[in-house]
Order: sequence, then structure tokens, then C-alpha cells
Amino acid sequence: MTDFLTNADHWRKRAEQTRALAATAAKDQGRLLKVAEEYDRLAAHAERRRSTPVPPASYVPASQPE
Repeated sequence: MTDFLTNADHWRKRAEQTRALAATAAKDQGRLLKVAEEYDRLAAHAERRRSTPVPPASYVPASQPE
């Protein structure tokens, strides 16, 4: 399972796909480009989150019950 909170590559890929869609879209290019910018912002957050140490016992993976 992909951890979207720390996977910057996932968000960069989404931004790239959205920009490609915007390049061929007849309408809503501006809106699609704004979405791509938000994906870039999520990628930056994911990178920061990945590089920040998580204190022990403060994170429970979704697949494990609390």
C-alpha cells in the first residue's frame, strides 16, 4: 500500500499528468493548472513529512487496529 503522506513522487506524477491534460484541454486549462500546482504543494509536504522523524507510538498504520 502506498503511503500518500510521504510519497512525493506520487504527487509529482499527478501534477505532470494534470499539466499534460491541461495542454490538450479546450476548456478549464487554468483550473487544471491550479490543480497541478496543488499536487506540487502536496509533494513538497510529503517530502517534509518523510524527512521529519516520527516519535515512537505516535503513528499507527491504518492496517493495524489501535
